[in-house]
Amino acid sequence: MGTISVVLTTTIVNVAIPGIMADFQMGQIRAQWLSTGFLAAMTATMLTSTRLVERYGQRQVFAVSLALFVVASLLAAVSWSAEVMIAARVLQGATAGVIQPLALIVIFQIFPDNERGRALGLYGMGVVLAPAVGPTVGGLLLDSFGWRAVYLAALPFCLFGIWGARRYLPNKRLDRRISFDWLGLVFLIAGLALLLGGLAALTGNSRGVLSAPVLMISGAVAALLFVLREWRAREPMVALAVFRYPAFALPAVLALIYGAGLFASTYLLPLYVQGVQGLSATATGLVLMPAGLALAVVFPFSGRMSDRWPAHWLIIAGLLFFALALFGLATGTPQTGFWMLALWILLGRVGLGLVLPAVNLDALRGLPESLMQQGSGMVNFARQLGGAFGVNLFALLLEMRVIKHISDQHGAEFDLHQFYQAAGGAASAPASATQALAQGFSDTFIALGLLFLVALVPAIAMGVRYARYARYARVQKNSAGL
Repeated sequence: MGTISVVLTTTIVNVAIPGIMADFQMGQIRAQWLSTGFLAAMTATMLTSTRLVERYGQRQVFAVSLALFVVASLLAAVSWSAEVMIAARVLQGATAGVIQPLALIVIFQIFPDNERGRALGLYGMGVVLAPAVGPTVGGLLLDSFGWRAVYLAALPFCLFGIWGARRYLPNKRLDRRISFDWLGLVFLIAGLALLLGGLAALTGNSRGVLSAPVLMISGAVAALLFVLREWRAREPMVALAVFRYPAFALPAVLALIYGAGLFASTYLLPLYVQGVQGLSATATGLVLMPAGLALAVVFPFSGRMSDRWPAHWLIIAGLLFFALALFGLATGTPQTGFWMLALWILLGRVGLGLVLPAVNLDALRGLPESLMQQGSGMVNFARQLGGAFGVNLFALLLEMRVIKHISDQHGAEFDLHQFYQAAGGAASAPASATQALAQGFSDTFIALGLLFLVALVPAIAMGVRYARYARYARVQKNSAGL
């Protein structure tokens, strides 16, 4: 229930971003902070989840985090400015980062190894039902009551989750008191904020005082200090020792790229459908719904196949499906039909559904039991980190490509928020501007598809390692037989 609340809020808000852009006169780069701020805060606090559970117990950590998520949702619903809403989204992300890793930890504690794939598949099916129905529910709420209503949709799930935590979750904690690495957390937050802010400033439209190079260099320094701090700390937030195991490191790289593709596409697709196709919020939800329902079907299948098949085969197939879907979307025009869009989006989500359970399971199977909990946190961290930078980078690429295409045609700029004005939407924009927006999205989808083709390299490397291990196991078995 807690994870469904988090995911539901994320997917519903993405459908509402065009309307929020119109109401607050937000440009593309500023609007992406509604998603990037959420993901960056989630990434930063995700690493604190293990320490908080050890110190305060799972029940208390989960219930308090979900209660704060409710407060943040209410603040977002009554926001009177873009700054207040972005701050509310950051608070939502910070609490969501603590909540997200808890389910994976519980699954590995309760289920034996040969049943974890099925458990992850069933858990994933419940989670993906939120993005399946979220855009549709969000579109209906948006068209009927306005964007403020979409922040309230997850509240019943939050309240049910808090009740369930009080009733069922254990509250076991460590007897000894573990010190918390506050300095490491400060370095991590500073690194994320400065790097993401520096990337956003690359457009030249940023009103910040510091330039993009200064922000990015400062962010890189803070990130390096974080790594050095965690390497030397007696009780670090991140056990960097997990990266000594190649069987973990390769899936972790894939989780990073997976997060970039998942969250960047989730952010871009509603903007594309409403801006280029000119569909309403309700129609946008409907075009996204078949993909979400297909994902709910694929997850249990993928989870069970991860128990039986080598993980790299599922991962390679999923990466190819997602890349193909993005290349298909890149061929779209303002005249592309509803069902063609729905089919390309569905194919991409089927690909993502094949990848995630296999990546999670293969990463943790490559670690000793003592590092399992830290490995779980690191896989989630890698996925969310990829998501934060993926949304930021591909929103930046979209902005730059649209400006380039418009300037090539008329030498003038056209603010992207004008595509999402309540009166007229994309239909009221000049045809040349709409075409430039379509071309910008096409370039962005191609770049994202190419990233997933590059991800085939670590996936194939996983296959090579598996073949070597299987050959070694056969030799050992034959030797024992002799």
